Amino acid sequence: MARTRSALSGRPKAGRNGALYDKWSLVHLVTGVVLGWVMEPFVALLIMVLWEPLEIFVLSPLLARFDVVFGYESLNNSLSDIVFNCLGVALGAWVLAATAVPPFHLF
Repeated sequence: MARTRSALSGRPKAGRNGALYDKWSLVHLVTGVVLGWVMEPFVALLIMVLWEPLEIFVLSPLLARFDVVFGYESLNNSLSDIVFNCLGVALGAWVLAATAVPPFHLF
């Protein structure tokens, strides 16, 4: 992983996260399960898929101005996040919803 120095603090800054699976993959999967369970699967997928470009192109550059590393990931990592999102929504919408009624339903 390439390391550069942060402009604000001079501390080393990690390179883009290029891993296909990381600690956030589980977060994407579980979030997908919950959203797929409490809302229409298409709406849940739309929200989760649109999050990825927002994270990379808007939030990451904005937070980098304050020396916060967030959403600093490669295209491969972002696409694998979307795969975990889709898997989670499918599990929530068809497996969890078939076994348990959600406590509420959004959208």
